[in-house]
Amino acid sequence: MKNPKRVLLLGAGGMGMAPLALYLQGAGIQVEAYDDRFAEPLRSRLLGEGIEVLGEPIPTGDPDCVIRSSAVPEEGPQVSPWIKKGIPVYRRGEFLAKFTARRNILAVVGSHGKTTTTGMLVWALEQVDFPCSYLIGGSFRDESLPPGKFIRKSWVILEVDESDGTIEDFSPTTTLALNCDWDHVDRYESSDSLASTFQGLFTRTKDCLIVPRGSALAEWADANPPLRLFPFDPLAEPAGYFESNRRAALAAGESMGIDLSGVDFSKFPGMKRRQSVLHESESRCVVEDYAHHPTEIRAFLSQRRLQLPDHLLQVVFQPHRFSRTQALAEHLADELSQADDLHLMPTYGAFEKFDQAGSAETLMGYLPPRLRDRTRIFSEFSELRKAIGPTPSGKDLDQVLFVGAGDLERWAHAFASWEQANGDKHNAFAHYLSTRLSGSTPLLPDEPLASKTTIGVGGASRWYAEPDHSEDLRTIVEACNLFGIQRAMIGRGSNLIIPDEGFGGLVLRLRGPFWKEISPRTEGTLVVGAGARLKEICKFACGRGLKGFEFLEGIPGTLGGALRMNAGAMGWETFDLVEWVSFLLPDGSIRQIPGADLDVGYRYCKEAYEGIALRAKLRAEGRSGHRAIRNAIEKLARKRRSTQPKESSSGCIFRNPEDVSAGLLIDQVGMKGEREGGAVVSDLHANFIVNEGGASAEEVIALIKRVRDRVKESNGHLLEPEVTLMGKSWKEYLS
Repeated sequence: MKNPKRVLLLGAGGMGMAPLALYLQGAGIQVEAYDDRFAEPLRSRLLGEGIEVLGEPIPTGDPDCVIRSSAVPEEGPQVSPWIKKGIPVYRRGEFLAKFTARRNILAVVGSHGKTTTTGMLVWALEQVDFPCSYLIGGSFRDESLPPGKFIRKSWVILEVDESDGTIEDFSPTTTLALNCDWDHVDRYESSDSLASTFQGLFTRTKDCLIVPRGSALAEWADANPPLRLFPFDPLAEPAGYFESNRRAALAAGESMGIDLSGVDFSKFPGMKRRQSVLHESESRCVVEDYAHHPTEIRAFLSQRRLQLPDHLLQVVFQPHRFSRTQALAEHLADELSQADDLHLMPTYGAFEKFDQAGSAETLMGYLPPRLRDRTRIFSEFSELRKAIGPTPSGKDLDQVLFVGAGDLERWAHAFASWEQANGDKHNAFAHYLSTRLSGSTPLLPDEPLASKTTIGVGGASRWYAEPDHSEDLRTIVEACNLFGIQRAMIGRGSNLIIPDEGFGGLVLRLRGPFWKEISPRTEGTLVVGAGARLKEICKFACGRGLKGFEFLEGIPGTLGGALRMNAGAMGWETFDLVEWVSFLLPDGSIRQIPGADLDVGYRYCKEAYEGIALRAKLRAEGRSGHRAIRNAIEKLARKRRSTQPKESSSGCIFRNPEDVSAGLLIDQVGMKGEREGGAVVSDLHANFIVNEGGASAEEVIALIKRVRDRVKESNGHLLEPEVTLMGKSWKEYLS
């Protein structure tokens, strides 16, 4: 394969494509990467290495090839356009096998333990200053080494994954096989078929095999010379969990001619999500492990019981994939029965469709009565936290073990933060986010909000953040959900009133360059970030001769707020322009929804209230000369200046009743010029309340109530506020 100069990586899940991105960037290839889960600090590391991390799966130019993870379907919208263009598309393993075909490869394979062993080997080689390239399926716990690295003319050490079949593309120099327990049952119908796949890799191995002594893998290797054989002696579980990895790494070093016997492996930092102690006190220990196969679970739970024999085992388990759970349910239940208390989470399906036969409910059916009668399945973190209970007191001791994959990682860290904060949810919230946000997204306590609104009234928020990108935004929203922190969005702060007592939760504002981007696309369309000012969108479109955006010129807000409220003026509404909107939905997923499928009404969009708009594709009404569009904008601006006040305001206060103007109704009852402290009903437009200086939110709200009551008494119209009162319901103020 001819080496590409520019590649596009498409992932789903974050970790899988990051090592490849770092490896290829080190090889001098320009890398652009999109993944819906490039979490911190991994995302910042990629950016620091010069990798372009994309906000959407669209590169700045056509790549020489596209590399996708197996979780990104070939027929999906991210991939199919490239196939139509004739640009080669590879699965990650397929590409890596071709790219490294002429290198000395040490491939680490096995049903489990690959990441820890590969990380341990790479770390040990670093200790003896032996240069090597590598790709590891996890991050080092102390972030001392990146998960991927390229060095010219060196060995390449990598994990070869059997789960998607790309193992068959590899022909390594050396193969280190750790074990061969039946797994990935959607691809391998039995343990024999998995063993046959491993044996196929052995036959393609060019020089030597490293296998556990006394295993079926060793028996096959003995019977199939002439490869050089480097057996290692695994120790029995649970004491041998770490030692077996160490011995495998020593044998791998020996096969490469490197003596690692002098390395102090007790200093190995470990890999994230592999037996990670997240919190430890005198009476409780919180540990996370990625184990999701019965063999891994047996080893982990047995080891923890051995380490802290006087601690009860509280186990939180999330099954990984429906196919595995269905096939191995009885074995999983057997190993989980080591727990003193068991709590389950719904099966994490990865990219599999829901299957009741592989659900956590199915697993419960195999538990012994001692556990089955009191084990529950939790979909809400708060309920799980209550079920686990507070930190034991007195002589009671326990360890809370989070085992599995999926949402479990976030729940484990949230629970550890809760313990660290002694049950204070705000301190726990801050602790949880302290290592999960990029340095460009500070989390600020007690932030004044009045200056962030167009009317200039109100108190402070308990927390405030301006997320630098969509992953930081998603991390913050997830933290709010985990700790029960109320959240609110603001744009430019128009159409918004902050109460004087402020807001007891988190306020989010999308302000940085990522959110303000306006990108022209084909056929008179623009892709616009939710933080872009409506005035700037109008100006950008005008400069390109695009009609239909003129009405945005005088609306003092951002696209996100305009989508949320379906903002409009001069007979136009925001959704007249929308082709699609990308939302961060309440379940944490990001989804692009066509405009025609959205639930939109007058000053309302359901999806934008329930989720958060990230960006939208806007379509012009057509094209016209720049001067003609400029004249139309100026005409609208003159009309707006002549009919709307210049003083600080929140815009129109009340919605227009059907077939009548709210401003006219207010004018008819003589409310223009009515005052409450520094808040005044505008003489220019009666549906505006302006802050003439020093007004409080209490005064603005009192004036709104007085106007509403007067209109109702005079002509029977009950005006409903159009402006938002942050964190409050208008009913409690206007009833």
